[in-house]
Amino acid sequence: MKWKVCGMRDLNNIEAVAACEPDFMGFIWATKSPRYVGPDFVIPTLSANTKAVGVFVNETTANILALSKKAGFQVVQLHGDEGQEVINELQAAGLLVIKAISVATDEDIKGLNLSPDFYLFDTKKGSQVGGTGEQFDWSILEAYKLDIPYFLAGGLEEASIKVAKQLPGLFALDFNSKLESSPGLKDLTKVKDIMQNI
Repeated sequence: MKWKVCGMRDLNNIEAVAACEPDFMGFIWATKSPRYVGPDFVIPTLSANTKAVGVFVNETTANILALSKKAGFQVVQLHGDEGQEVINELQAAGLLVIKAISVATDEDIKGLNLSPDFYLFDTKKGSQVGGTGEQFDWSILEAYKLDIPYFLAGGLEEASIKVAKQLPGLFALDFNSKLESSPGLKDLTKVKDIMQNI
């Protein structure tokens, strides 16, 4: 089971969490997020076992590509209205693409017709994009039939990992607010507990 820690920002905290070697580490370039890293942020060197993920909401492809080179990430996570054309352009540039889908009912995963490298299923909560700290009804995913693997986010904590592992198509667990002492600052004890559990 792969795992991702998202919403990283503080350099010392990044170094401490990186020592736990999550498979993915996410950095948010969405200005409305309390975990926004800022336009000049450069991702510090991570272990070869940890892939850096740039997280965006309706950003231009040109800006994403420029930041991928400047900031240093190999994976892009899209949380807005981005369609297949954007996904194709990013993939053609050599980036892996995660397309986030907000889920409240089974209708939210029916009819998915994009071809990212991965989907990410998170909890739908009004207009909020990610970081809700709340869990949707995972039984919805029992009907997931696509060959595209997915990340699962939304209120994940140690007690729910065992249940999550049974879901069909699951590729990785995505942790954010449940591991935090404050937005963007992860509690290392909680991170280590997750690492050991996974």
